[in-house]
Amino acid sequence: MNTLTIAIASTGRATLTRTLRSLADMRRPADLTIDLVVADDGAGFDVATRIAEAAPVPFTVRIVPVRQRNVSAARNACLDAANGALLAFLDDDEWVAVDWLERMLAAMHDYDADCVFGPVYPVYPVGTPDWIVAANPLHVDWGVRGRRVSVGRSGNTLIKRSLISRHGVRFDEALGRTGGEDTLFFHTLGCHGAKMIVTDDAVVSEDAPPTRVNTTYFRRRALRTGQIYARFATSRLCPTAVSRLTFFAGASLKAFGALILAAACYPFDRAAWLRLSMRGWMNVGKLRELARLPPSHMN
Repeated sequence: MNTLTIAIASTGRATLTRTLRSLADMRRPADLTIDLVVADDGAGFDVATRIAEAAPVPFTVRIVPVRQRNVSAARNACLDAANGALLAFLDDDEWVAVDWLERMLAAMHDYDADCVFGPVYPVYPVGTPDWIVAANPLHVDWGVRGRRVSVGRSGNTLIKRSLISRHGVRFDEALGRTGGEDTLFFHTLGCHGAKMIVTDDAVVSEDAPPTRVNTTYFRRRALRTGQIYARFATSRLCPTAVSRLTFFAGASLKAFGALILAAACYPFDRAAWLRLSMRGWMNVGKLRELARLPPSHMN
């Protein structure tokens, strides 16, 4: 019989209850045994409370204490506790569609993949301006079903655990409070030969908190994303001085071009302005890494 461990790193946020209820409601193959591991990275006993609120859950739930407030340490605890041949990662503010697992498993089978990354769709609060919803700045479009990728993230992911165990791949705990640990983890898996694909039909959703639906947050998010990617790229993908110079020269041109176009769009199309601005801010973030500035603070 096939086995799957679903892993969630959590600080006990209230949203974890909905995550668990959505997992309880999803369709599950009859020949698949599922258990759930929740790495408790909070300061109290909120994770246990959220699990009790979600009961009954139709599979075994195990709590692994971490309490380091370090997402890499929490995800490593999930790796250590997992016993399924397959491992799925979700975040504790996400909820899955009823056919989520079926579609993730189908994509893995159809493309003989080692890792599958699905989409995460933000749900914006009531009253969000239409132009922000149209720009959809909190959504990352990974592409169509079957597209191969060289990096990934752990918000909606299915992995064959044997590859992780064979090569001893871990989340870098030095990045557990700054970000970029997902990128490095999956890049390392790819270097070990993992076939990684995306699918666009295994839907996971997450609420966009009102505090994150504003241009200040969008700018900080884009700057931080660009800077963390530049840190990874210049250490892993651009080993020579010439390749690093090319990388930052390209970032400069992209930042300038996107922000000029954004300014031109602003009077006529606010959604296009925001999309182009975020592209520009992300490339400015890459240049922040060149200047060795600290990553932008995120709330």
